[in-house]
Amino acid sequence: MRRPGLKSIWAVLLAAVLFLGAGLPVHARPGFFNRDAGSGTKPLPSSAPSGKLQEVAPPGAVQQLRQNLQQHRPSLRLIDPSNDSIVTTDALELSFEIEDWPLSSDPELGLGPHVVLQIDNRAPLQLSESNGNRLKVRIDDLEAGSHRFSAWAAYPWGEAVQAPGASVQGRLHLWQKLQGTQPERDAPWLVPVSPAGGQGLQPLLVDWLIWNAPLQNLREGDGRWRLRISIDGESFLVDHQEALWLKGSNSSGSHDIQMELLNGLGEPITPIFNNQLIHLKAASGPKPGWMRQHLTESQLARLSGSPEPEVLEVVESSPEPPQKTEEKKQEKTEQPRDLPQAEIKAEAVVEDEVETKPEAAPQPKAPEGSDKQEPEPPLAEQPPAEQPSQAETARPTPPTPAPEKPARPQQPAEQEPKLMPSSSLGGSARELLNSDGRLRKP
Repeated sequence: MRRPGLKSIWAVLLAAVLFLGAGLPVHARPGFFNRDAGSGTKPLPSSAPSGKLQEVAPPGAVQQLRQNLQQHRPSLRLIDPSNDSIVTTDALELSFEIEDWPLSSDPELGLGPHVVLQIDNRAPLQLSESNGNRLKVRIDDLEAGSHRFSAWAAYPWGEAVQAPGASVQGRLHLWQKLQGTQPERDAPWLVPVSPAGGQGLQPLLVDWLIWNAPLQNLREGDGRWRLRISIDGESFLVDHQEALWLKGSNSSGSHDIQMELLNGLGEPITPIFNNQLIHLKAASGPKPGWMRQHLTESQLARLSGSPEPEVLEVVESSPEPPQKTEEKKQEKTEQPRDLPQAEIKAEAVVEDEVETKPEAAPQPKAPEGSDKQEPEPPLAEQPPAEQPSQAETARPTPPTPAPEKPARPQQPAEQEPKLMPSSSLGGSARELLNSDGRLRKP
């Protein structure tokens, strides 16, 4: 006898199995990250820097620049040649497209936002100039065979932008593909990131990229990989992709930074590609701008590839206070009004001097009815009337009044007072005259 509810029960159980099975994570291939699956062994715990190494905060300028650049979302894409293609030319030309990343370089402060290209274990190339949004690189000394490359948008201090689309990686083959010389498409691949300038500045930037590394730490005990970092003999383990700033190891010399990619049990993963060493030379010359503790608004704009603020230009021009500007305007408006008054006053003074100039005394006449004429006084005793006094010689000669100026009306002859001796005359000639201007009789 069939039971009507049996089919429904089996249907529910089957649906539950399918539903629960779909949520299980997909593991990587054996030999990479899941060699400890089912063994019950706990993953190797991570550790913090110790000994001489100490994790510190980045410089103040780095914090300013990061905050200023966080508005950008860089996008980097390979244009030519395509990934995993064979190139049949002596020189390799790579073309990238970069968007929303302000490439710049300042002669005083150093490199700004840029793009880094690294091929195999060769020295990284820093690109800070573009044609529009295109970047082109030509490499003439690349040997024949297969090569791996990686490129990423970088901050001014060299740290890689850890955001989707900000980096690319792939393989290229010059003339012919060589099997086994490069990682497979889905194999893990470690790329150390050097600080800008390649110098061992303090604090020390330690950064890296891991391609094809699965997400981990989504649940407790979910350790898939570990990165062992050794700096001048001091080692520690990390389980996340985040740059570190360290201080305290060999602060005045060069640095050797070794990075090893391990699985959860601490075993190396294809060490031929994932055991890398970078050497940072000792610091020399002036420090780059991003090592400062603080940047001005102008320096921050120049180092981040942003336009400089216009407010700085107004401050540097040092305009005069509004009070001085108003006084200058008032002086300019009053000056044309005062000039004619000064000229009129000068003309009045000249005119008065001309009118008050002493006249020569008239010659005395003999009284009517006298038979004989009084003798004139000796000429030697009379000073010349035309000779100016000492005060007059020191005074500059006044200009002649304009002829068109009307003369003052003169009084009638009958109202004209009797001439009196001028005070400018002196000596014996004055003593020979009476108070009415006539000659005294002997």
